[in-house]
Amino acid sequence: MGLTEYAKKRNFKKTAEPAGGKPGSDKLLFVVQKHAASHLHYDFRLEVKGVLKSWAVPRGPSMDPEERRLAMAVEDHPYDYKDFEGIIPKGQYGGGTVIVWDEGWYEPASDEKLKDKAAKEHWMMSNYYKNALKIKLHGHKLKGDFILIKFKEDKYEGGWRLIKADDEYATKADILLKDKSVKSKLTVEQMGKKQGAEVWNSNRAPEKPEPDLKTQGIRKAMPHSVKPMLCTLTKEVVPDDDYLYEVKWDGYRIISYIENKKVRMDSRSALDYTKKYPPVAKALAALGHDAVLDGEVVVFNEEGKPDFDALQTFNGHDAPINYCVFDLLWLDGYHLMNLPLTDRKAILKELVADNDVLRFSESFDDGVALYQQALDLDLEGIVAKRKDSAYVPDARDNRWLKTPTRKRQEFVIGGWAESDKSRSFRSLLFGAYNNKGEFEWIGRSGGGYKQSEMPGILARLQQLEIEKTPFINKVLDTKGAKIHWVKPELVANFEFATWTKTGRIRKPATFLGFRKDKKASQVVREVPLSDDQEEQIKEAPKPVIADTDSNWPKIDSKKINSEREFEFAGQTVTMNNIEQELWRGITKARLITYYHSICPYILPYLKDRPLSLHIKQDGANAPGFYIKDMEGRQPDYLDIFSDQRRHKKKGKRDQIDYAVCNNEAALLYLINLGNIDLNPWSSTTGNPQEPDLISIDLDPSDEDFGKAIKTAQAAKRVFDQYKLQSLVKTSGKTGIHIFIPCQGFTYPQARTIAEKLCDEIAKQVPEIATTEVSIDHRGDKLFVDPSQNDYADTLAAAYSVRPYKHPTVSTPLDWKEVKDKLDPGKFTIDTLPERLEKKGDLFADLLNDQWRKANTKILKEML
Repeated sequence: MGLTEYAKKRNFKKTAEPAGGKPGSDKLLFVVQKHAASHLHYDFRLEVKGVLKSWAVPRGPSMDPEERRLAMAVEDHPYDYKDFEGIIPKGQYGGGTVIVWDEGWYEPASDEKLKDKAAKEHWMMSNYYKNALKIKLHGHKLKGDFILIKFKEDKYEGGWRLIKADDEYATKADILLKDKSVKSKLTVEQMGKKQGAEVWNSNRAPEKPEPDLKTQGIRKAMPHSVKPMLCTLTKEVVPDDDYLYEVKWDGYRIISYIENKKVRMDSRSALDYTKKYPPVAKALAALGHDAVLDGEVVVFNEEGKPDFDALQTFNGHDAPINYCVFDLLWLDGYHLMNLPLTDRKAILKELVADNDVLRFSESFDDGVALYQQALDLDLEGIVAKRKDSAYVPDARDNRWLKTPTRKRQEFVIGGWAESDKSRSFRSLLFGAYNNKGEFEWIGRSGGGYKQSEMPGILARLQQLEIEKTPFINKVLDTKGAKIHWVKPELVANFEFATWTKTGRIRKPATFLGFRKDKKASQVVREVPLSDDQEEQIKEAPKPVIADTDSNWPKIDSKKINSEREFEFAGQTVTMNNIEQELWRGITKARLITYYHSICPYILPYLKDRPLSLHIKQDGANAPGFYIKDMEGRQPDYLDIFSDQRRHKKKGKRDQIDYAVCNNEAALLYLINLGNIDLNPWSSTTGNPQEPDLISIDLDPSDEDFGKAIKTAQAAKRVFDQYKLQSLVKTSGKTGIHIFIPCQGFTYPQARTIAEKLCDEIAKQVPEIATTEVSIDHRGDKLFVDPSQNDYADTLAAAYSVRPYKHPTVSTPLDWKEVKDKLDPGKFTIDTLPERLEKKGDLFADLLNDQWRKANTKILKEML
């Protein structure tokens, strides 16, 4: 490194910092400077070949061999720097106060006979590049052998560890209590106040204070239960500038809650793990902030690699433990989940800076290179995350992806095979749950068990033994062994070679240990799409198309450029062409992400309501087509309402199978199919002939939204006159939709009532509104439309995106918002989630039974 980096940061015409200097001793010197900058730390410097190799030690050196102090490598400093004590003005590079806390000489702690200083320096450089140094310090405070080691997983983070060797100088006494300079005999505080203390200025420009990013979040109470956001399995790294990449840690996923210094650490199954990891809990409490963090608890071995076995046996004291934190969900009164990932990580990095236990999980731009490094170091894999991704609890989609370096997965044990030898058992039989919630056999494991642990495993299995197989499918390759079945409750990690095309594990898997942090019901199949998608497509039953003029062939003929499986609420949904642009710069993936994020809000207005599908598979503004009949093509999770066709037509079936969207998987399947908007009936499958709402569509002929506003205000006056309860929303384009909850009417009756109301509304504003059906006779007036109150007619659902110029959303409004300045264009897929966070669901009363009863009593008088 030399002094290049050091010199780059300084203008020696302006600064009194040393520019160089030459050693004047046959001994190798060292210095430790206590540096009160933005964060108090200690600079540990070793003379090598005329410069000072330097590390910043946030917590300072320790004489306790059980302490591993983080040491971050910094640029080499000139030899003369070893004598500096003084003040660096605030705003300058390294601004703060410096004292020489300790100094002396050192030598390699080597069995080699190193004759002179040159030989020792050669040894030092050789071992420096091997990332491990053992040296003997002869200082005023630091004495004896010390180890400086750079763990492999820290290669790109500059992280080393400074460790005291266990020798005659080792002690648990805190050496840092000796806080005075060995030169001036002043503390760093006294040096800062000293008159005439040496001062220098660097040429590095003062750093502008970063804005407080957390204030861009939403003021909101702390969540006390958050399901972690999940990753979708991929076979290969997805190289994309929109993603950043992290190491996939091999530990226990933990979400931590800190409130008034009280800490709770929850596993994925919401089990309280606080008492299991006291060092982590202590470090979290010491942060001095109320926060909710997401990360992985990891025990690292002597090589610096995650050791899952050591984590399982961790008893609070025996091994150093880290909480590798990678996300921040809430901080000091601010809900941060809707902020971009990059902002959340920036806040998190500052929050846990210089903490030995809470380790910030760094991100990298080159996913392919990081994956190769993970392969080289035998790490578990990497995770790719969209830089702009919000944190969506329990989501598993394309925003977060995981790519393992080896195939390793959790499965649920469903049985064991007896051994004909001295072993407790021959193998374990395991499986996972499919998208129907059924337990499928997947493979067996005959290796990886410690002989001493096998009797204990067998005893656990025997306690769960049952008479019948828990698997829905046949177990293969039992090789004649007697099989015992068990309740599917035990979750274990297995490593295996590869998947077969039929979704089984090729060759026996290797047992890696039990998982106590996951429930059996959470273990679902995670087969990478690229491994078995082709076979799944081949094996999938093809629907029989009965209609000669069906629009389904248009969907079948759509070219598939990419395809991937995602898990939603336990169901597997195949997504294709998610990279396709539906609007300029806005992809299908973003549309899917929006619907996933607002799923709990839109589903109540789709539940049990048949849908007409408006397919726009070539883009929002491209020509589309309609599909009403699913024709037997529906996936298992999509419900169907079968109805007789009202008007018989040649080439069409007499029966129509309407799609009914009752769950998230069904919703996202329909969006993937090409539905940008969702258009439900006014009645439900329980009472298909009786609408439970009356709708009025305010449709300006000239797209003048101002007319829609004035007409909606007139409508509200009419409703208030009748004391009718109503709800209003933007259409998502240039109009407004109004709904009146009701019950007990037929469709003809609902249409009659709607027509009467529309007439009264139009009379309120005759200069801008009309009920004239003929387009030619309307002119530029707004059409007060009652026609969507017939059987099987539809309007866009609340929170539905519309295939319009931009991805605008049909948005519920408070009637107070219906005024001249209302801009429907501001309600988009980007703004709706935040609006929902602030205002909640303004359409909740659409399903209010009291409103329905009260309105029905009034509306009956209009018939």
